[in-house]
Amino acid sequence: MQLMTRQQRFPFVYTCLLVGVVIAASSLLTHVMYSAPAQSNKMYWYMARSSGFTAYSLLSLAVLLGASSTSGIWDKLKIRKLATQVHQYSAILVFPFLFFHLWGLYSDKSILFTWISILIPFIDSYRTVPTGIGILVLYGWLLLIVTSYFREKIGVKIWRAIHIGAFPMFILVTIHSILTGSDTGKLWSSLIYCVPSILLVIIVVKRLTGRRPQHLRPL
Repeated sequence: MQLMTRQQRFPFVYTCLLVGVVIAASSLLTHVMYSAPAQSNKMYWYMARSSGFTAYSLLSLAVLLGASSTSGIWDKLKIRKLATQVHQYSAILVFPFLFFHLWGLYSDKSILFTWISILIPFIDSYRTVPTGIGILVLYGWLLLIVTSYFREKIGVKIWRAIHIGAFPMFILVTIHSILTGSDTGKLWSSLIYCVPSILLVIIVVKRLTGRRPQHLRPL
């Protein structure tokens, strides 16, 4: 069973190498430039925040493109192929930024997270429920991506049933971000949460109430 095509192998390997380089470089620079624990923690705190918002934005983009795939808008604009590629790559790119997010949380010692508490939901005492929800979304997104590679093997019906889980995952990760984020309440962070949420509601309402062109299939 082939997990990925030849065209997908290079971006996958490149992304893995890039993640390793960024982690190694950030660790080295932090050790050299920020030897004091407070400075080191602040650097990793910035990493956790920025990568968390980037992962959320990429996940939002993937969900919005997927939800709008049967609307016909991308065919009218004649950019369906581009929309499909952006949808797929943004969905995969969520993972390296999620890893940076987890690495920043683990390395920031102002709040003690272990790898076990980061990877197993609802066992850490720090904001237990919203943190656990974020971990569940991590595994849900991983399942969605893996089954997308096996789409031809598992069949479209099973793949679609799993893929529809992207909608509740988006809602849950938004709740996780609002309830755990230290920037919640600021105007710019509110826009990051509100704009894709409003767009998704509009797309879903139009999808449920409108007629879908029969020849279109999800991205």
